[in-house]
Amino acid sequence: MKTNEPEMNPELYSTASLWKILERLRGEGGCPWDKKQTPESMVKYFLDEGYELADAVLENRADAVCEELGDVLFQLLFIIFLYQEKGLFSFSDVTHRIEAKLIRRHPHVFGSEKLDTVSDVARRWEEIKSEEKAGDEKKSLLSGIPRSQPALSLAMAVSRKVAACGFDWDEESAVWEKVNEEMAEFKDAVHKNSRQETAMEFGDLLFSLVNVARFRKIDPEEALREMVAKFSRRFQHMEAVLAEAGKEPASVGQEALEFLWQDAKRME
Repeated sequence: MKTNEPEMNPELYSTASLWKILERLRGEGGCPWDKKQTPESMVKYFLDEGYELADAVLENRADAVCEELGDVLFQLLFIIFLYQEKGLFSFSDVTHRIEAKLIRRHPHVFGSEKLDTVSDVARRWEEIKSEEKAGDEKKSLLSGIPRSQPALSLAMAVSRKVAACGFDWDEESAVWEKVNEEMAEFKDAVHKNSRQETAMEFGDLLFSLVNVARFRKIDPEEALREMVAKFSRRFQHMEAVLAEAGKEPASVGQEALEFLWQDAKRME
């Protein structure tokens, strides 16, 4: 099938200068820290930079987004560089594979198919993904879920996958019964003062609440993130009020902190 391949922007190839920096950092006379890194160790830094980028984007700070994108790009190149050093694949292997995938999964753009709506595109995308994996050995329904994502997002992804194949409650009230059951078991574990059992039951309780979120069409990760942001705003208001009086939170009593907390709530 003939495709209309996109023209490449020459600016994309400015990554060559970053590649030369990596060669210098990893080469003779380079940096001991950079020489010590492995793909496994760099993943943590990549994820950290990704979160910083997300914050900058969500806060609409364009200059910060530019800087954080550079950090993320460098981490990606570093990981590619490490695999190329081992002779496992090269930078061009990575770019050629994603280029081919994007063209293959957009037959309505690079081919002759006609898809008019977002839902049509999403459906066709999943069909093509299934066709690509048709020859693979049969795996678990859950095997494609990234395990390194935040736990609440992971729990929601697992919950959605199993629900899609029919392993689910018939109605929301049954999920609430499960929440109450898990809460009782959690309290019982707390009463027994068993740290291991308490942690396990706490996980069960959280997972049951994630299922409530799914029924309610709530993103649990985003809901908790917004709650933490709200809590942080209120606490920072308390800090500001105390700072004006030359005090810190640790220097005043619980009663004063509670009063300031309620004041912060009223300010919103």
